[in-house]
Parts: sequence; structure tokens; C-alpha cells
Amino acid sequence: MENALQIARENIKEIRTVTEWAEEMNYNSSKYFSRRFRNHYQARPKLKLIEFRLEKFCELIKEKSEISCYEIAFELGLKDDIALNKFIKRHTGKPPREWKNG
Repeated sequence: MENALQIARENIKEIRTVTEWAEEMNYNSSKYFSRRFRNHYQARPKLKLIEFRLEKFCELIKEKSEISCYEIAFELGLKDDIALNKFIKRHTGKPPREWKNG
């Protein structure tokens, strides 16, 4: 469980769900992984994945001002720029373009 956060950060593009994260951690049951994760980190794994995606989003727009929303979506493991827009707006209240311009 100690390296779960590192694995998720390093594989944020490939790990889209808690089930995929559990599989990456070699757990047969995502429920068991979630329970162990919550007991160890006092946080829900799904919320950690959201947090890591938001961190990566902020990192990408700061490092590469010319990066397109589609490229950011790809780096975050999202389907397309529409999915990115929904994700960022849902979790920050502002669309990605405002983050890039602001």
C-alpha cells in the first residue's frame, strides 16, 4: 500500500478507475483495495485519482502554455477535449480555457 500513490501518479494516463488502479497494484478485488487504501491513507482512492489528474492538469498548463486541450486530455487519460472540459469544470468550477488564459 505504501507505493500506491506513486504508482497512480506515474500511471495517471493508464489508470482511469479504481478498478484499474487495484489491478495495477495486483489486487483481485477493487473493493478490498479501496478498503485497504482508505484505512491506510484516510482518503477514498477515487478522490485521490481526481486530485492527481487536477495536479497534472495544472502542471501541464504551467509548463506548456501552447499545449492544446486535446493534448492535455490525452496526458490525463481522458477521451477527448470535451471530456477534459467536463472534468475540469466539474472539479474546479472553471473550464480549461480560463485556466490556460488566467
